[in-house]
Amino acid sequence: MRIAYVSCAKLPEPDIDEIPLVTALKDAGHDPVVAPWDDDSVDWSNFGLTMIRATWNYAQHIEAFKAWIDRVDSLTTLINPKDTLVWNLNKRYLTELEEQGIPVIPTIFADIDEPRSISDISSNENWSKIVIKPTISAGSFATKSFDLDANENEAAQAFFDEMITEREMMIQRYMPSVDTVGETALIVIDGELTHAIEKRPRFDDQDEEVYLRDEISDEMRNFATKVLKAANKECYYARVDIIPNDDGSMMLSELELLEPSLFFPHSPRAVEVFVQGLTKQMA
Repeated sequence: MRIAYVSCAKLPEPDIDEIPLVTALKDAGHDPVVAPWDDDSVDWSNFGLTMIRATWNYAQHIEAFKAWIDRVDSLTTLINPKDTLVWNLNKRYLTELEEQGIPVIPTIFADIDEPRSISDISSNENWSKIVIKPTISAGSFATKSFDLDANENEAAQAFFDEMITEREMMIQRYMPSVDTVGETALIVIDGELTHAIEKRPRFDDQDEEVYLRDEISDEMRNFATKVLKAANKECYYARVDIIPNDDGSMMLSELELLEPSLFFPHSPRAVEVFVQGLTKQMA
């Protein structure tokens, strides 16, 4: 089958998944083609399957990207499906998951042009360090942390005030565990939790540090299952990013169903699971 591996015309950072997955698809007898979503010359009807993989500039062109998803959905089979992709675009989905009983990082959302006082928030919530970012964001786009105990309150307010004129924003508590154990990314492919990656946080213009986790605890597996059940969205691939709370219990950082890196260079078996599952579906 001719398969589109969807990227973007100008990647903001290297896509480590492209080579291992494209190579494996070729070895399995498929015809994968790396195609930018933002290239109007691409005829998407030529592909039997279209995989959203590295569309990492979509946050800067959100309306065009939504229109692209809608148009391509009528021409080919999208993975993940359209409804899943659209739901996962805006991180307000965290509120829905929290309502379903999933513990998430404490977050306050703000609509475009909605005034918010960073001082009031930090005082009311007792947050000494925060993260401010758009609700629609990929990678570290427009994501900054501020230490309010270090007199960064004015800088935080200025950044928020600048961004809120154009975008929905979210203000989160900066979890202390980020500086110690970091986040764990649980990668689920075709219903199987194939591997886990330890990640260190990054903000604007920072590189990401990642390490393969040797073991995945039953607690992590159960948490990932619970999150995906709460989301109740059809997905072939998913990444459940978790972080320890102050008491050591797990909290959801993000559920990535749109264009997450799946860290294939760290798990050749995960690549096999991905390709074998697709091959079965297309048989």
